[in-house]
Amino acid sequence: MSRDAAPLVAALLLAGCSPGGSEPPAGFEMPRFADPVLAEGRSVWMGTCRACHLMGAAGAPAVTDFENWQPRIAKGIRALFKSPIHGIKGDDGEYKMPPRGGNDRLTDRQIEAAVEYMVASVEYLHQQPRQGG
Repeated sequence: MSRDAAPLVAALLLAGCSPGGSEPPAGFEMPRFADPVLAEGRSVWMGTCRACHLMGAAGAPAVTDFENWQPRIAKGIRALFKSPIHGIKGDDGEYKMPPRGGNDRLTDRQIEAAVEYMVASVEYLHQQPRQGG
């Protein structure tokens, strides 16, 4: 992909995942973890994955939807790595989630760190009292 096209593709991906004006509750903040892999994963997640997975836009499972994540987590972390690396296609053959979340600059290890962060966040947020409301 050319450098000129990258911002356009990123904008289209974000528009496709736009939660339609829906915002997290006031005071909501994604967790921070001391583990260096999870810290790297948070950085990747905030920059690439957040657009769809924060509020569950475009059919993506939201990090606050513990029940929706349970069957995914039960498959194991290695299985969870495959979807963001290779993408997920819908029944129509179109990508519901593009490979690498639409960010082809991410390495496999960065994607794996983001997945580990997301799983840790899902579990952490489930144990917390509701934030902001």
